[in-house]
Amino acid sequence: MTIDPTPTLMSIVTGTSTNAEGDALYAALLPYVRTGQVVRLSLHGATPMATSFLNTSFGQLIDDCGLNAVRASVKLVQYVPSHALRLKEYLDHYLPYATAA
Repeated sequence: MTIDPTPTLMSIVTGTSTNAEGDALYAALLPYVRTGQVVRLSLHGATPMATSFLNTSFGQLIDDCGLNAVRASVKLVQYVPSHALRLKEYLDHYLPYATAA
């Protein structure tokens, strides 16, 4: 399988509000995290991210692979301050409940 080292979030999903969209992002990022490859995920044009989307994408990746592995592999690029703030708020709330290290 060939994987794109710089995918755009909105080329993977059509929106960022549902569990199904989060599942699609999870499936796209999992090969990178599992193999330790770096992926630069572009948030260019991304819509605001709902908690359900974040739970089934980033939250599930952290549960399955660990925060350190996700941080080492997934690098966000082309984002606006509101994206960074939303992800920071989500992770600050989520991490105390994460099941993997």
